[in-house]
Amino acid sequence: MRGLSPAYAKHTAIPGSILWDNEMIEQEHILTQGITESLGIQGWNHLDPILLAALATEAPLLLIGPHGTAKSLLVEKVATALSLSLRHYNASLINYDDLVGIPLPEEGADRLQFITTPGAIWEAEFVFFDEISRCRPDLQNKMFPIVHERRVAGIQLAQLQHRWAAMNPPAPEDPDVTSGDYYLGSEPLDAALVDRFPFVVPVPGWKQLSKADRRRLVTRAPQAVEYPERAAPSLPHLVERCARLLPSLEEELRDWLTDYIVSVIDLLEQARIPESPRRAYMLARSLVAVHAARMVLEGDDADLEYSAELTLTFGLPQNASEVPPSRATIIAIHRQAWEISSLAEDDSWRQVLEELDAVKRIVLADQLDLSDADVSRLITQALGTEPSDARRIGLATAIFMAFRDRRELTPSAWEPLVQFVTRVLEPRTMTANLRPGPITDVWNEISSWMPTLEEANSLLVRLERNYVLSGFPDLWMRFDWKEALEQFRADLTLFNVAGK
Repeated sequence: MRGLSPAYAKHTAIPGSILWDNEMIEQEHILTQGITESLGIQGWNHLDPILLAALATEAPLLLIGPHGTAKSLLVEKVATALSLSLRHYNASLINYDDLVGIPLPEEGADRLQFITTPGAIWEAEFVFFDEISRCRPDLQNKMFPIVHERRVAGIQLAQLQHRWAAMNPPAPEDPDVTSGDYYLGSEPLDAALVDRFPFVVPVPGWKQLSKADRRRLVTRAPQAVEYPERAAPSLPHLVERCARLLPSLEEELRDWLTDYIVSVIDLLEQARIPESPRRAYMLARSLVAVHAARMVLEGDDADLEYSAELTLTFGLPQNASEVPPSRATIIAIHRQAWEISSLAEDDSWRQVLEELDAVKRIVLADQLDLSDADVSRLITQALGTEPSDARRIGLATAIFMAFRDRRELTPSAWEPLVQFVTRVLEPRTMTANLRPGPITDVWNEISSWMPTLEEANSLLVRLERNYVLSGFPDLWMRFDWKEALEQFRADLTLFNVAGK
């Protein structure tokens, strides 16, 4: 591993003794049976740290999943375990009066008083908005201050601690109605509303449950476990201990946390998953809470890297969108941000990783004289993540021409380079029957532009000519050949092929 920054070296594994007091939690029982399993919810163990972090920070949490996945059941059991007064609202059916009661002018005062009902929100300690994605837009706007500020009609809800919600996955514009994975009545939440939920949590459906979890769910039989002689910590006790860890842990992680979150937000932006500045702050606070929760539940086995991965996986508002980001994308972003934040500020590899453009990253690595293996890794990444076949062929040609004589790249880099560049550099004969239509129009444009072999008296002109010809007809029926040519020229310039 490359040289570690002091922050990374210090916090890769934080000894539990730093933050624990004399009253130790019984880790054996917590590891044997987690929070959700102890509440009778099967297959949710991986979400225990997220739920505990949300409870300890009193942060709003949004559950996303198909019907019948125990979202409402979990909330009811958590509220009961915490001995909190719960208000469970079906957001698709309620009116504003159901939340606040009936407003009436107060005698002798220039204000309203509310005639409340048993279901009104005023005395609630835990509020759960079910089916929030089926809620009318005007009512969503009125829920906004409840979720964000714990206020209703401008009045502070002094007793309200937890604001959770649930929804079915929203349907994309062109859903596969035969899949059963989408709900046509479930609409995406307003972006500003979903951005007020620090935790946006997809929950497991039947497909994600293990065979053992499925059997326990069907039979409602709890897993047979042997408990230690002393009683396991209650949920309120776990929440209290997690909350108690937060100030010290936040101070311990501050420097590393800043590096990691800044890198994450930049990489998400590059991946077209833009986040608000508010979300950056939320992710930082959530990561501390998730790691504290894992320390409570797992003790010294809690590693910071997995806490960061969990936070990013269940902390993005796009999880509630029609097409959530793939887990592979999120994990790749996490790993790159983790690697950046693990390196010292003046480390050359860190400078390369902080360059957001994958192609410019190769050039920078070459300029900083990084090893052939490092440059090879960056080439493989750039070619693998480039979505356009036309750009990939041109880019491979530019890289090959730049490094063919002065870099001993690894086979994993040379193989795709040669595969793509052969199409441009190796002469070939092609015969095609042209009939009036788009393909003929494209060929006529190319013919009018194309320099003859005699005119192609420089390396750049020959490369351009070969590149355009290599893409006919298949590439130029899918891509604009003129735009692709301009990109090819830019890549040749970036890699200084003209000077080779």
